[in-house]
Amino acid sequence: MREIQYKTFSLRTHKKNWQIKRANACQFELTFRCGLHCRHCYSGCYNKEKYIKRELTTAQVKLVIDKIYNSGAIWLSFTGGDPLTKPDFLDIYSYAKDKGFLITIFTNAYSMSKRIANYLKKRPPFVIEITLNAISKKLYEFISQIKGSYDKTTEGLDLILERKLPLKIKTQMTKDNLKELPKIKKFIENLGLNFRPSALLHARLDGDLFPCSLRIRPEEAIRLDRRVDLDSIKGECRSTDNQSNEQNGLNEHNGNNRLNVLNKRNNHLFRCVIGGGDGIHIDPYGNIIPCNCIREPKMNLLKESIEEARGNILDWVRGRKVNADSKCKNCSIKDLCHNCPGMALLETGNLEGQSEWYCELAHLIRRE
Repeated sequence: MREIQYKTFSLRTHKKNWQIKRANACQFELTFRCGLHCRHCYSGCYNKEKYIKRELTTAQVKLVIDKIYNSGAIWLSFTGGDPLTKPDFLDIYSYAKDKGFLITIFTNAYSMSKRIANYLKKRPPFVIEITLNAISKKLYEFISQIKGSYDKTTEGLDLILERKLPLKIKTQMTKDNLKELPKIKKFIENLGLNFRPSALLHARLDGDLFPCSLRIRPEEAIRLDRRVDLDSIKGECRSTDNQSNEQNGLNEHNGNNRLNVLNKRNNHLFRCVIGGGDGIHIDPYGNIIPCNCIREPKMNLLKESIEEARGNILDWVRGRKVNADSKCKNCSIKDLCHNCPGMALLETGNLEGQSEWYCELAHLIRRE
């Protein structure tokens, strides 16, 4: 069998699926449950039993996975919440693995156990992505709001490292941990991994604006780029999702580049990858939704085919045009702005709402 580089495989697959209008990747929120209650978390408002008890059963999750498989998607990300908190996680993971998906697991490592780690060693995922927001115990537990979480998280990380599972570590930079940035960076790089910080925060899914109050200043976000020697801020404008563009293939291939040009010319509201229909976003109840920030409209996959549900969501996304009275319509630097319809909706209640923080950041990027 002839081997090709992963990047080549990814681009070829996306180009082919783009031409036949088939999805490539799926982000599946298995649960809103999480062992932590991080101060900046956007979905923590649903980390409550009354919401969790309505989530899909194992059989229903497998039915949805069957539909994802039949849609032609290759990349599958299990996220949440923390998917490892589901009692049936390994059953679900094994079922998806048998289907041949390239699987990414998003977790905080808090709920990683020897049983899960040993199984993943035998049948490894494409990558495990964890978020590490502090390396000092006091600060970690201040952010997570769970006593004892530091020790449990580091134990989970050790389980992953000991088994040499494919790993990426991300860091959400906030006012809480900005001063610890050099230590976090050194710790991650000493593991032989890239430091991948993000300064972008948005309101919670229920409209709670508290996470926005934890944003570092825009000028600090720009300095963050300089200090870590990468475009961590500018790069995120390619996708508003919490997925890794490199691994799930939502990268800037020729199809999406053409789409972006077309969207700008036709005055489309959505200029991000969801307008290209490259991915599928599914919530813990089996609903296809536009993205992790926008929860309506939705179509339930227990009742609808994935083709019909995806088509209706895409019709809604592509039908959104920039309003004539939008303050951002004629902005000369809007292509440098990280504010997207989803984040605007959560923060302002309006898909075209303005955020002073993002406006200021865009002006600073232009100066840079």
